[in-house]
Amino acid sequence: MRRQLTTREWMLLALLGVLLLVSGYMLLFYMPQTAERDRCLGEAASCRTEIEAAQLRLEEKRRMERELEALFSSETPPLSIADYDNLQPVMFELNSILASTEDYSLSFSTVDASQTIVRRQLSISFTIGTYESAKAVLQQLHDSAFRCMLDSVGITINQGERDAVAVSGTIVFFEYQANPQA
Repeated sequence: MRRQLTTREWMLLALLGVLLLVSGYMLLFYMPQTAERDRCLGEAASCRTEIEAAQLRLEEKRRMERELEALFSSETPPLSIADYDNLQPVMFELNSILASTEDYSLSFSTVDASQTIVRRQLSISFTIGTYESAKAVLQQLHDSAFRCMLDSVGITINQGERDAVAVSGTIVFFEYQANPQA
């Protein structure tokens, strides 16, 4: 049995030791540190994204505050949404606006009262003498004291014995309801 190692064996043992040291360093120190660094970089990128989103929301909030200040500082106060079950004042308003027409008809749809903002939809059609008059009536409907939206408006100019403009469309009136019905 031989007790001494040869130079070649010593070199191989030294190389094996170096490989063990490098492998141990890589496994126990370098790879965990690299994974931790990558995780921290990902968190930093996520935080930057959140900060940018928060800054955009802050800018949007400031812009809306400036708009509200300008809106409430103007001569005429902004229109508000009427309380729910506002049908009678809406009918008086519609009657006063449509009084200048030759004839008109209104057809109410079901009221959507499932949310805080109630939508009261009605179909409207009327006949009036000129296009300008029809445009003026539509503008009065749009600018009425009650919040509404004109939708799918159609204008037909009838040429014949009596020139008349027929207008049909849909109006949605909006009302506020504190406790929505489910």
